[in-house]
Amino acid sequence: MASDGERPGETPERIDTGRFVRSLFAGLATPDQRLVRHAGYILCQTVHSNDQLRPAIINGLAQWAVRQEHHESVLRTLATIQNRYDATVKRALLNATDRRQAGLLYDRLTTIRPWEVTFESEGDGEGETLVDVGGSGMVRVPREFLDRTTDAGAETTDNTTPQNAHLQTTSPDQKRNWSQFSRRKQLAEMPHGEEFATVEAQSKFDEFEFLGPETETRYSHSVRTRTLEGTREDVAIVRLYRNQEDGGFDRALGQQLDDWADTETPGVVGVADWGESPRPWAVTEFTEQTLWERGKLSPEEGLRTALDLTASLAQLHQRDRIHGGIDPHCVRYTPAIFGDRPQPMIDNVGLIPIYRQFDNPASYTDPRYAAPEYFTEDHGIVSHATDIYQLGMTLYSAFTGDPPYEGDLSDLRRQILRDRPLGLSPDNPDLPGPIAEILAKATAREKIARYETATQFHSAVRNACDALL
Repeated sequence: MASDGERPGETPERIDTGRFVRSLFAGLATPDQRLVRHAGYILCQTVHSNDQLRPAIINGLAQWAVRQEHHESVLRTLATIQNRYDATVKRALLNATDRRQAGLLYDRLTTIRPWEVTFESEGDGEGETLVDVGGSGMVRVPREFLDRTTDAGAETTDNTTPQNAHLQTTSPDQKRNWSQFSRRKQLAEMPHGEEFATVEAQSKFDEFEFLGPETETRYSHSVRTRTLEGTREDVAIVRLYRNQEDGGFDRALGQQLDDWADTETPGVVGVADWGESPRPWAVTEFTEQTLWERGKLSPEEGLRTALDLTASLAQLHQRDRIHGGIDPHCVRYTPAIFGDRPQPMIDNVGLIPIYRQFDNPASYTDPRYAAPEYFTEDHGIVSHATDIYQLGMTLYSAFTGDPPYEGDLSDLRRQILRDRPLGLSPDNPDLPGPIAEILAKATAREKIARYETATQFHSAVRNACDALL
């Protein structure tokens, strides 16, 4: 009886399996789209039919995807395999790169159109040959691929194993060239496209792929961007900061961006590059949601967020950095990786004190979270204690879902200088355990009554988490 995929009277052809797989990998890199489709299809069938070759092929595709994150045929092949062998693809990505990049790649696979492969024997056999891939399964292969394999036999081979040899011989060219047509179209659709193109030319990166769309935020016009530096690809946010007419603004903001970039603190959004022309700009770590967008958190998530953010602030202060404008808009979250909990991070370090010198600070911060010292010098200057207060009010909103105060600017000023948030009470069921007491101390009107350091603030939150989580 003929085996699966074998027609009566048809004898499978046995080939050098390693050379065959190398030929398929080379097929993904050819400009002939018909051969690309054949290569992707057969690789998927081979993965399904041969459990010995399966890990090597998936690992090879994952490593290739890490090197060339935009390579459509590689991603489509890996996405097709992921639909059937999800856990194996996840492990391969994690083995090929760090967890963050692996998560970004995995997210891309879920949005890419896979090959139309059913993992069953298909096709009419015309121009095809039945191939025994390692003795554990048969696939139908276009004759031209076997011809490529035969031609490759004249080449000198090394002592690498067949399962891994393709990683040595078919590594794609490292240089990426984004579609120039789509690039021009994208830049034309961006209100500040020419300036973003200038930033690309001045940055340390070799290339940008603008993923768009351009968005407007408090401080800047921003666009999500894929960056290339040597063989390393990543996703970042490129920010063009709002300019001021005063000539000293660019120098002051540039110095602050330099300080922010030098901070390199876990829990603080990282700055990969920055400059001052055509106006101040920065390339920052990719983050998604803000705390303000997430709204009210569950008690457990609120506690974990408080623990993370107080730790981040403590490390920021230990490097003698002051944020100066913490509120729910300045807390951003990393992408969720493989279902992991997104990590909250402090953004826009030290920007509000600069903008405050040259413009109305109400345009760049939410006054409902502002400390008393923002409204009167009777409470001193903006300092580390200001960050403790404003993080406390930010956490209050995270737990309760409500801002600490409401009203116009004059009403807010009066409330902040005289009143306390109505919900900041141990009787509030949204504030678990000692959290109300901890936040009340952090947000005391007088600086002397607040936690002396962010480290003390963090210790109090950690003790609460130890008791409640």
